[in-house]
Amino acid sequence: MIRLACATLSAEGFGETDFTKTFDLLPRIGFRFVEFNLWHPSSLSPSVLRGLAQRCDAAGLVPVAIHLGGGLGGDPARDYCHKVYAMQAARALGAGLIVTSGGNRGSGGGLEAVIRSLRALAPVAEELGVGISLENHAADNLENLEDYARVFDAIPSPQVGMCIDTGHFEAAGVDLDAVVDRFSGRVNHIHLKENRIFGRKTFSRFGEGSTDNDRLVRRMIDRGFSGVLTIELSPEIGEQDGRPFTDADLERPYRMFTVYETDPAPGRNLLRIKQTTGRAGDVRPASKTKERQP
Repeated sequence: MIRLACATLSAEGFGETDFTKTFDLLPRIGFRFVEFNLWHPSSLSPSVLRGLAQRCDAAGLVPVAIHLGGGLGGDPARDYCHKVYAMQAARALGAGLIVTSGGNRGSGGGLEAVIRSLRALAPVAEELGVGISLENHAADNLENLEDYARVFDAIPSPQVGMCIDTGHFEAAGVDLDAVVDRFSGRVNHIHLKENRIFGRKTFSRFGEGSTDNDRLVRRMIDRGFSGVLTIELSPEIGEQDGRPFTDADLERPYRMFTVYETDPAPGRNLLRIKQTTGRAGDVRPASKTKERQP
């Protein structure tokens, strides 16, 4: 099953907001699924989570993931408490996944600290039935294929997987075909983003970069991927090119990728239904040529 979601950062930016733009924009464009960027402490409070669940029901949006700030590593107790609480928050929203990165490369104890945290968190994820998706970022402790090889060698739990961030992999000079070839079986989430220059962080609006997201999605589906494709329109883009965002900047990726949706029950929050009741047109862009950094 493939679902197409939009990350709230695409509407709200990086600031602390009440998600008003999200609830206005996403349903208007046609998105049925939403990934909440809950980076700020206040956004994880019980009252805010209850409010988000109610507003999603009213807007016809289904939460599919919580994206966390701060990454993994650092103080073990603090990291454990944050991620366990986030898993409980995901269940409260009816989402089955938390997404996190590894923190700035070399910081917080590096990759060894990421692995240490995951050893403690994996049994909790299995108990709660919530997945942990590890997102790559350029210049992050989770940046390249060898980083993921070390993590997955140490953490065999099926509840721990990779979140492919297409733009960040290309920014880090990592070939997306190599990601699919090596780790398709451990991917449990995908962030779709465009980058302009391979090997350098130059995020762009959809249709203006060189990232072949369409090829990655088709290759992952061919290998049996079932999960969520989340559109991420980075707020950094507007800061760099000086152009204000418009509805068209999200309408374009929606049209590009909604053709892959196969969810048989539109608008139904399956996880929240289970918790409550106990029951469980082809438009594809042409292949792109990467502009590589000299």
